[in-house]
Amino acid sequence: AAFGAGNRIMIKPSDQTPNASAAIAAAVTEYFDETELAAFAGGVDLAVAFPKLPFDHLMFTGSPALAKIIAAEAAKNLTPVTLELGGKSPVIVGRTADIEAAARRILWGKILNGGQACLAPDYGFLPAGTESSFVEAAERVVSDMFPTMVDNDEYVSFVSDRHYERVRGYLEDARDKGAQVVEINPAGEDFPATARKLPVTLVLGVTDEMTIAHEEIFGPVFVVRSYERVTEAIDYVNARPKPLALYYFGDRDAEWRTILEFTSSGGIVLNDVIAHIMQHDLPFGGVGNSGTGRYHAIEGFRRFSNPKAVYTQSRLGAKALRLALNFPMTTLHSKVLKTKLRK
Repeated sequence: AAFGAGNRIMIKPSDQTPNASAAIAAAVTEYFDETELAAFAGGVDLAVAFPKLPFDHLMFTGSPALAKIIAAEAAKNLTPVTLELGGKSPVIVGRTADIEAAARRILWGKILNGGQACLAPDYGFLPAGTESSFVEAAERVVSDMFPTMVDNDEYVSFVSDRHYERVRGYLEDARDKGAQVVEINPAGEDFPATARKLPVTLVLGVTDEMTIAHEEIFGPVFVVRSYERVTEAIDYVNARPKPLALYYFGDRDAEWRTILEFTSSGGIVLNDVIAHIMQHDLPFGGVGNSGTGRYHAIEGFRRFSNPKAVYTQSRLGAKALRLALNFPMTTLHSKVLKTKLRK
């Protein structure tokens, strides 16, 4: 989108993934002239310096906490920003949903990249009484996808020790405060810390005193909640920061329309998760805590453009304008202005 809008681009890949960032920077250097696209791989010092530069536009993707720092630095130069963030994207499963199919699609989105995706489903609401059915379905689904996990390269590890320990801490806190923690470990494997992996985990009975209820998980852990009436789920979502995505599973059109009308999120998907980012004709982005600004499709072109007005005055037009608005003002001027205002 930025290229399409005629820009030259500088990018700073994440310091959380130094090897990948170095590979990106090397490829950019090999295939692009630096006056077109330049990439800079580096650590925290570079990450701190980058948003202080007087860009025409700055786009950041990452956590809401970091986005506040980025936006504050950009504001010092009055640099406009696009922020694509994350947060706790919820799932609402209706009573008409196929629990097995819903579990398969939700767990696919939860396991993708080890749950380390901005659009990963974070927690879900199930109709009261269906929790055990969902857990059983989840166990079947995970066993099909990943019979083994520890030495399976397709089951992705945490990006760093810090994030591995962070999610482990969420689980310990939830367990200590009374939550039911269900680990899905088909092969009964030991998960050494050196692997930086956790089994797919469901957490039930979560209360607001638990850290996992408030912090984005960003790992293969899914919080399961329940409701008696779907309005309870809607009220819960609306009482919290607006998510990047909201997912609904079910066949009741009236319920779907209610969720569409009475919730706010960056995007919303019916009977699947994450799929909307793959449709490049749709604008993509967050709202409130999950981001600002849209890109993809025509919205991306507009986002990275400056629609500059260019007006060329003709001699006749200039003469007419001066006749109508020249000083000193006369009764004729007043009549012309009143005529224009009435139009």
